[in-house]
Amino acid sequence: MKVVVTARNFTALDTSAVEMLEKAGFTVEDHSAAGYGTGTTQAQMAEVLKDADIAITGLEPVGREVLAACPKLKMVSRRSVGYDSIDLEACREVGVAVTRITGTVEAAVAEHVLAYMLYMGRNIEEENAMLHAGVWQRRMSQGIKNRVLGLVGFGSIGKEIAKRAVPFGMEVLYYCRHPKPEWEEQYHVKYCAFDELLSRSDFVSANISLSDSTRGMFGAAEFEKMKSDAVFINIARSGVMDVNALKDALDNGTIRAACVDVFDTEPCTDSPLMSCPNAILTPHTASFTRENFTVMNRCAAQNVLDYVNGCVRPEMRLV
Repeated sequence: MKVVVTARNFTALDTSAVEMLEKAGFTVEDHSAAGYGTGTTQAQMAEVLKDADIAITGLEPVGREVLAACPKLKMVSRRSVGYDSIDLEACREVGVAVTRITGTVEAAVAEHVLAYMLYMGRNIEEENAMLHAGVWQRRMSQGIKNRVLGLVGFGSIGKEIAKRAVPFGMEVLYYCRHPKPEWEEQYHVKYCAFDELLSRSDFVSANISLSDSTRGMFGAAEFEKMKSDAVFINIARSGVMDVNALKDALDNGTIRAACVDVFDTEPCTDSPLMSCPNAILTPHTASFTRENFTVMNRCAAQNVLDYVNGCVRPEMRLV
């Protein structure tokens, strides 16, 4: 059976995931250096997967056009925690299995959110630049102790962020569709309504999957409800926010700043936010640590092996 890999950086750090598959008898065709991602079209995916029995993908799309052009395809092992670029209904109709990875990216993404907050709270970059320029200027910083962090979405990533923020002395609020009372004691957080979270939080972090109900969840009205010195953080998907509304909020001083790791099309070098000095932008690197990517790749490969061998684990989230 042929496994075609389009997930970026699958062999950039090591080849252990590919070796797992080859040892099991699979033929592996590696396209992980080709730059596939959110900007990839279904036509491009159809071409690269046309002879694949199994695909290991990242954020690139797999929909009806791809499935129609790839009749041999039996499984998509997604090296990601979400399904937003996969047409699950179309996959069900033609019997293509879909798996994702869980329990791998959460810690690295949570670190990234903490890094954003510490960056905004302590002025490290600005003070470093001034001292390198020969200017001794001590500036009082806001810090993050006793600041309020609002987590919109409290899945596995939201919980990992809370576990790290609470020891810093932060008050953590959360909003999600299905809150559980026991989480308040377990994670030292407090549930509140969405609008209340926006109005009370010093940092608002979007940790939600992209769906019809969350698309555009953060727009002009939501930014208006936030504190004028609040920081908006998006490590989820670009589609959960209105990027032009965010730009206006930053330009007009509606909110203090934004930290964004996700973009509509990636690679992205033309975001409207690039003209905003109070926008901290990173190139979708929240999960981008050496250890994390090695584990992610191996997990995606293991999902393939387990599926083929009939060993379906609950965390695979098989569709």
